Amino acid sequence: MRVMKEIDFNARAARIREAIDNGPLAMSEIADTMGVARTSVLNWKRKGNINLDNLKGFSELTGYRYWWLAFGIGPKTYAEDDDSTGSSPMAEIAKASPEHARMIECIAHLTAARVMTPSIAEGITMTLNAFAATKKADQ
Repeated sequence: MRVMKEIDFNARAARIREAIDNGPLAMSEIADTMGVARTSVLNWKRKGNINLDNLKGFSELTGYRYWWLAFGIGPKTYAEDDDSTGSSPMAEIAKASPEHARMIECIAHLTAARVMTPSIAEGITMTLNAFAATKKADQ
């Protein structure tokens, strides 16, 4: 079994810091959603010492890929191209522009945090469909 070196934890801490600093949720929201102490999230950010089950949940909340957070391997986020997973409709949308990629990331974050409920998703869908109908009527 491989023993984690201090440099590994420092690199992991830097990746966790990036996910927190660039993600849609504050550290307190991450802690509350995951059911951990706020000091735990602060320690993850400072020291990179996080158990792998918590890292999985953290990954889902932030939209950063688990393998990238844990080991620095592969794409950072699902918006980045990954030839090994094939193409999904969400990945194709994310490739349209940086704004599209950010929208997909936000949807993923809010869904994982259980902020985006089915009724909110339905409301957004209806709004987007209304835009499409207006655009079509104008043509």
